Amino acid sequence: MAKRVLMILAMGTAAILFSGCASTAENMMAQGYGPNYSQGYGDGCETGKKSAGDMFSQFKKNVNLFNRNLKYREGWKDGYRTCKAEFEQIERNTRAASRDQAIRDSYKQENSYDKVAKDAARDSMDNMSTSDRKALQNFGK
Repeated sequence: MAKRVLMILAMGTAAILFSGCASTAENMMAQGYGPNYSQGYGDGCETGKKSAGDMFSQFKKNVNLFNRNLKYREGWKDGYRTCKAEFEQIERNTRAASRDQAIRDSYKQENSYDKVAKDAARDSMDNMSTSDRKALQNFGK
């Protein structure tokens, strides 16, 4: 079960990452962004993902264009920030899902879900006053 969940997450992550910058640059051109901004955005996006740890991306910057063209530079910076943040969020979500699955698996191995529920109820009752506990025990009688 855990392997299946991780495989689905990995496939979803790959789909998002591989569909990102190229189609984004094309969409930006269709929406009226100029070629320099769109190219800069795509290059910055690729670099942002690499910076965030994507092993399939690479550093990409046309240094001459970056230094002399404002639109390319703006696009590059916007693409870098956006794609770096998106990739980092995907990585956080993947780690959290993996951690949550490991916790569920450990509960399955160590305890039945009934025992976990009883333990949680007992723990919450530890903070109750004696009169509240008695009222709860008599509830519905």
